[in-house]
Amino acid sequence: MQSRWNPAQIRDRNTLSLTRAEQTAIQQKMPPAAADGKFYADAVFEGGGVRGAAFLGALRCFDDAGIQLRKVAGTSAGAITAALIAAEFSIDELEQIIGELDFVQQFLGEKNSRWILNGSPEDDLENPVAMLINLTLVSEQGQYSSEPFYQWLSGILADRLETFASVVGQRRRADGSEIPWYHQRQLKIVISDISEGEMRILPQDLPKHYKIPPQHFSVAEAVRLSMSIPLFFEPGKLGKSAIIDGGILSNFPLWLYDTPSSKVPLCPTFGLQLTGQAGETQKVDSALDVVQNMMTTMMVARDRHYTRSNDQHRIIKIDTSEVTTTQFNLGNPEKDYLYAQGYATTKQFLLQRWDWKQHLKERGYREEPDRES
Repeated sequence: MQSRWNPAQIRDRNTLSLTRAEQTAIQQKMPPAAADGKFYADAVFEGGGVRGAAFLGALRCFDDAGIQLRKVAGTSAGAITAALIAAEFSIDELEQIIGELDFVQQFLGEKNSRWILNGSPEDDLENPVAMLINLTLVSEQGQYSSEPFYQWLSGILADRLETFASVVGQRRRADGSEIPWYHQRQLKIVISDISEGEMRILPQDLPKHYKIPPQHFSVAEAVRLSMSIPLFFEPGKLGKSAIIDGGILSNFPLWLYDTPSSKVPLCPTFGLQLTGQAGETQKVDSALDVVQNMMTTMMVARDRHYTRSNDQHRIIKIDTSEVTTTQFNLGNPEKDYLYAQGYATTKQFLLQRWDWKQHLKERGYREEPDRES
């Protein structure tokens, strides 16, 4: 039995921290502090399977730098991180919740049919044709139920963020008073509606397309829908539609909080992306390779096209190439690696690459935003 994962030991062992001078240098390259004296940013989290510990390292670095996240969004596994941030868990709580996850024991303990005989979940997605044949023979749409995941997350969020009611970007309180811009919380989650052939953004698409008020819809259910990997998990249901992993259509929706070009943003939107080796080209030597790479291209091509034109020095690219997306049986060494990569990459980004004023210039703005608007 492996020992309990301890991120504090990782930070000490790898000297993952910020000096006072480094913290000051980072804050000087952020927008001016808000009226409450704090520094704010929005963030979009890429889908990345089991590699969420990398986001924990990045979030710890943000916390050390004194940066708080206001509006958050994510796809698939990135939606899990975004939802927990929107629920206002502290970084210490996030490290405990995400860092101690055991995907196999908690979510993948039993397949939907005892006749699905393709072994470990870690290599299932390497042969989608075999998965498809297995599922067809047993009349199932997915190898695993997502219900254990839903029960876990709904329990975590129950007392903090049960529905979208408080994270739809309200500008006014119930008494009519205005909410300061830096307290206007928002959460957006991407799903794929394969019945309608559309990408949907929750909660904003709920009223129009599914006749559901956001304040009545479960955040845990939205995340469950967003991370329903096709064939691996059975599709979710939303109204009459079948829903699968949002990453199929947009795995890194950096565009979600971009303002119209005529409006200066109040704070930056950082994109947190989990990457492999730069310039890595996939082999295409068989029909199976064609299918697998076609699916991958469908997931990333649109987002890559957008980020190439809209990077603007705001994307934190964390190299997680030593851990695969479906390496469900993560041990502490893998978690240590991901966490350290997340912290070190974010620290380097904030100190060496990020600059708010330069970012505004790259987006064509010549002046600071009106913070009172």
